[in-house]
Amino acid sequence: MKNLAIVIAVSEYNNITSLPGCENDYKLIAEILRSTNKYTEILQIHENTDSLSVKENLTTFFSRIKGEEIGELFFYYTGHGAYDMDEEDLKFALTDYSSQHYNTTTLSNNFIDQQIRNINPKLTVKVVDACNSGIPYIKGDLEVSQIFEQKKAINNLYFMFSSHSDQFSYVNTISDFTKSFAEAILTYRGNEISYSSIIEYVKDKFAQSSKQTPYFVTQGAMSDVFCSITETIKNIDITKYEKQIVDVEKEEVSLVESIKRLSQSYVSKEEIDQILSEIKEEFNELINIEFFKEIFSLEVIEVSNYVDILDIDAIAKWVDKNSNDYFLEIETEKINNNNVYGITLPFINPKIEFVGISTRLNTTFDSLKVKLNPIHQALAPYQCNVVFLISRYKVTVFYKFITFHETGWEVYDYGDRSVWKHFYRKYNDRESLMKRIREINKEFFKYVESSIQERLKLHNSVDKDIK
Repeated sequence: MKNLAIVIAVSEYNNITSLPGCENDYKLIAEILRSTNKYTEILQIHENTDSLSVKENLTTFFSRIKGEEIGELFFYYTGHGAYDMDEEDLKFALTDYSSQHYNTTTLSNNFIDQQIRNINPKLTVKVVDACNSGIPYIKGDLEVSQIFEQKKAINNLYFMFSSHSDQFSYVNTISDFTKSFAEAILTYRGNEISYSSIIEYVKDKFAQSSKQTPYFVTQGAMSDVFCSITETIKNIDITKYEKQIVDVEKEEVSLVESIKRLSQSYVSKEEIDQILSEIKEEFNELINIEFFKEIFSLEVIEVSNYVDILDIDAIAKWVDKNSNDYFLEIETEKINNNNVYGITLPFINPKIEFVGISTRLNTTFDSLKVKLNPIHQALAPYQCNVVFLISRYKVTVFYKFITFHETGWEVYDYGDRSVWKHFYRKYNDRESLMKRIREINKEFFKYVESSIQERLKLHNSVDKDIK
């Protein structure tokens, strides 16, 4: 029975920012895999990483092993990654990536999964370390993880995924996620390390990080062993992969290029107002999706200074943990620690709670309430709250969906709601920003449609019980 591994590292890109550090990611992971003496064959793709070469390499590899008995297949990717909402597929960007030839120049995760199903290994391990700073079609990490939760089509699977949108473009060292994966193995004190132990280590490593949250999908015994901790494993020197690639001239050029690229993203206040106006127009199109016009009327309400936004405290907490170039002030309040008798305990510091945010900008609006008011009495209102955190060169968009519950005769209050989701776009990538806004409309439609179906199902079941 064979154990096989595939390692793909894409560090050079023709049309988007290169990621030199991915070469170090590859070298570290490849050394660990070789040192385990576990894998019969390791397919290493790190030099010819254009779309044609990578896809031909993989097709040949999977065709050759089809029909053989495979114990474990280990798949690792480092490079730019993107989530395609329309296809519900994670895409790995290759060297010749182009937005005009999106499908041709990316490697589909669905394609990889199909190949894995064809060879039917006893155990599948997938580790994806994706930087999405250069790709326009991104969804949040949480949403990606939920999709993989829904698609557990591969038996006995460990899937480890981390996507970070704020990695410095020219970083030359190993990424934090790959480093933590390696550290879990190299610092382990036992004789054999399981995949579940690796996952636990990585979770602990990122528990306090707000900028990068790995996600894990597991299906299996949870006792599968990655490797024995031999002297060869213990002697792997991770520090040699942490040293930056020395290229002074390239670093100087990169710094200048970074400044130029960033400056191109800066816009005036008038341009920001124009962009916000275009976004509002996109939300006005929500009513034209399928059957909405027949059962709802639409209000798109402008909000200034983030007033009366449900669960705004969660956004305030996020702003506090992230660099604040959004011209925002965080609003907090102190909560005294009282004992069971209501007496304040002076020796315990008051608890600080986040309550909101305010802005020093004077834009047309900084939030929208996209509200669907029912035409028919059998329905309740629905609302999408959209919050814009505005800087000079980018906008971060938070959004959540809300179902209203009837608390009195034609009296409604907030009921069920989704968690906040967010993404950011630079202003010079306006087409991608508007595409993402249209995707929010699609998500909101699905949310409302699903809620209505559940409501009708509940009413139908009550009618049956009465009969």
